[in-house]
Amino acid sequence: MSDPGRPPADMARDADRKPVDVVAFSRIKAGDKVVDLVPGNGYYSRILSKLVGPKGHVYMLVPLNAGAPGQMRLQQQMRIKKGEDGHLAIDDALAIQNITAYSNTETLWEPLTAYDGLFAIPEQVDAVWTSDNYHDLHNDRFVGTQLDFVPEDTARSASHLDIAHFDKLIFNSLKPGGTFFVVDHAGEKGAGFTQTNTLHRADEDAVKAEILSAGFVLDGESQALANREDDHTKNIRDASLRGRTDQFILRFKKPAGADQAKRPPLSGLAGYFGNTVRSGGGSEDFTRRWVAYHADGTYNEFGVSGAAVQSGKWYWDAEGHNCMIHQYPVTERQGIVCHATATDKKAGDSWTQDNGNGQQRPYRLEKGYTQPKVSEFDPKRTTSQ
Repeated sequence: MSDPGRPPADMARDADRKPVDVVAFSRIKAGDKVVDLVPGNGYYSRILSKLVGPKGHVYMLVPLNAGAPGQMRLQQQMRIKKGEDGHLAIDDALAIQNITAYSNTETLWEPLTAYDGLFAIPEQVDAVWTSDNYHDLHNDRFVGTQLDFVPEDTARSASHLDIAHFDKLIFNSLKPGGTFFVVDHAGEKGAGFTQTNTLHRADEDAVKAEILSAGFVLDGESQALANREDDHTKNIRDASLRGRTDQFILRFKKPAGADQAKRPPLSGLAGYFGNTVRSGGGSEDFTRRWVAYHADGTYNEFGVSGAAVQSGKWYWDAEGHNCMIHQYPVTERQGIVCHATATDKKAGDSWTQDNGNGQQRPYRLEKGYTQPKVSEFDPKRTTSQ
């Protein structure tokens, strides 16, 4: 708690947020791999970083529902040109990642749309942590504390998130015995999730039922942030309550005997080149892309001109999807794109798919396929089919 890297504004909030009690109840320990889901300005990201230490890792997962990362940056630039504030909260997470003292943190950001690439974490983790933001996932357009604006040209992506599916993906991304830790503002009993967009509150019983339905078991509850003076009728930003709302703390656990993830070995694509998919805006308007996968977990993607159009890291997520973390272009740094297609595609097949920003785009597979079934994985295969 005395970490000199913590901003003074964060330390000023400690008396109300009681992080010592909250973190102790989470049972997160040194060496753990943790996801800080919707990290905001990184209040808990910094604390968790110091808690898990150099042998642990903290993924700061910033979900967006307003277009792909590159589109967000373009909108940001437009606002700056107009003399408006161009700050994005994603930059808070990236700034933490860039500090040597927090070298065990990593920012990840991806659009929250109703496709199968959601919650695409590169490895199985020990804990998923979310503080005061679970209720926001229920809003018709999840914005939460992550965006200061919603681009007009991405209104079509404002579909309601399938929370049951999202919670199941969290479940699948945890190690057996892993923890899903939820802190949130308490709503009126029986209100369910009807107050999430107005008062920014959620009914504790509704949260429990929803998360338990994903396969979790309730492992503990804490009253450390309870406030009986809060009658649950005011907005959490009301001056009389801000920072002191009645909050519930829930610790869920993935049963020790739960099924393992569907991740093929990382070497599944090592040495591949010519994994060609054409995509574009119409049946004949296709742009070719070639992806070269390397054994060290990096990739290069090339366009028709042969120039590198993207590069970064690749991995399989818990659902067996081929995912990429962009490092270049810089405007998309740490942005995730997952290819959530079926495993039965073959050369010549065409299909349409949500590319992660609410838009359906046509694809055609020309060579090979990037997603072998786990049971059919051949580690010696080094060329495309």
